[in-house]
Amino acid sequence: MIDDFIEKLRIEKGGVLLLSENSLTLLMAIKKIDKSLSFDVSVDEVFNILISKIIEKLGDTGTLLIQTFTWDFCNKKKFDILNSKSKTSFLGNIAIKRDDFIRTKHPIYSFAVTGRYKEELANLNNIGAFDISSPFQFIFKKKAKMLIIDIPLQKSFTFAHHVEEMKKVNYRYNKKFTSRYIDDKGHESIKTYEMYVRDLDNNVVAYFEPLENIFLENGVMEQYNIDTLVIRKVDLFKAYGVIEHDIEYNNAKSLYKIC
Repeated sequence: MIDDFIEKLRIEKGGVLLLSENSLTLLMAIKKIDKSLSFDVSVDEVFNILISKIIEKLGDTGTLLIQTFTWDFCNKKKFDILNSKSKTSFLGNIAIKRDDFIRTKHPIYSFAVTGRYKEELANLNNIGAFDISSPFQFIFKKKAKMLIIDIPLQKSFTFAHHVEEMKKVNYRYNKKFTSRYIDDKGHESIKTYEMYVRDLDNNVVAYFEPLENIFLENGVMEQYNIDTLVIRKVDLFKAYGVIEHDIEYNNAKSLYKIC
């Protein structure tokens, strides 16, 4: 049953939870585990059930964030907060259609949010994707957990860029992006936002693979399996400290490399 699957995710009642998932393997695992979900049930229905069950598990005082990242704004394409699809999460695209979710404002790194801190997150007006006014700082302060379903940190752990910006690493810099922006009232305007980007001229690439072992060794991350899915659960408050230490004492070698 899907309820058994939810139990195995070890969700803490009343917590702040950031969710990132491999949509395809997650769907396959759910349908394998819960035989009551026939193959006639649509993908949208399955994921809507999953989202509702996670919200129920978090309870009235919990908060759920699902990534809805898209990079169209970087390419001078318009961002429509109600309709621009996430490039990183099928669950995110389900969430932004639901009445119980609101999308945060940044046109590149946004989140679909619901629960206790929904309004506070939706009211953030951060210009920088990862800056001190961003949802990343908010969930750090709230000691959020990140639940990563069947994706390695290398492809999911965007939170590290927030720490990089807070520590002003020298292999990234703030870059401005300007394009059309349609808000939740349908008003269109030209807006400029920023992102702390890699220094491409110096061939900088994100490299988070070393964090896997570092997080496990320092009690920052739990890792276990549900059937064929690899589940990673990261304490973002603890992760911040470990990443900060790596930047200060290891020249950020666990975060980037030159190719």
